[in-house]
Amino acid sequence: MPGGLARISAVIPLETDGWVPPRSADRLADPAEPGAHRVRILLELTTADAAGLTFDAADYSLSGVGSRATAFWVDPGRQDTPAGTSVLATLVFEIPNRAITLVLDGPQGARLSLGTAHHTEP
Repeated sequence: MPGGLARISAVIPLETDGWVPPRSADRLADPAEPGAHRVRILLELTTADAAGLTFDAADYSLSGVGSRATAFWVDPGRQDTPAGTSVLATLVFEIPNRAITLVLDGPQGARLSLGTAHHTEP
């Protein structure tokens, strides 16, 4: 990851943990599209560069099997992180129920695999 290290610490289907966003999320009140579900991705970024790094949610999307999705909800939207610190970002995406390979795409070609354990159908 440019300026630091990135790690997905969890991929959690929203319907399984009762999570409620800490601020308004009107889009999350509507049900997921048929054949899809929503997941909360917890992304941890740790600054390794002396200049720090900037997390900007607009730099992240999901890709897989010829498709790309942007986040439904994020927190924070943007944050500057000084050297030696970390930021924990929450990104909510709507994804297919089918078990397909999905990747979280980040800035400058960074890619992090989500695995398939969060899917609701094989």
